[in-house]
Amino acid sequence: MEFAAPIDRIWQITKDIEQAAAVGDWEKAAELANERSPLLMSLSAQQAGAALDVLKQVHAIDTRIATEAESAQSALSAEYRCAMQATRNVNQYQRVAQF
Repeated sequence: MEFAAPIDRIWQITKDIEQAAAVGDWEKAAELANERSPLLMSLSAQQAGAALDVLKQVHAIDTRIATEAESAQSALSAEYRCAMQATRNVNQYQRVAQF
């Protein structure tokens, strides 16, 4: 049971990452991922069945969160482009309105 504590901690952090991503707190999700990374890297390649099952679940959650992050990034990029266009439109109006 040498690896029980790290696996349990990895699982808890993964669930916290999942929660942060669900509410769009990507900064917190990134902080948690940075915290979890050394724990994952410290594991040996050979894991017991239960630990391997947890790691497979962690991988599935990470894959889903990565997809959600890509969608969020696309949405934020589109919102940013719209805001920049609106700013250009306001600037143009102000230049025209001064005449």
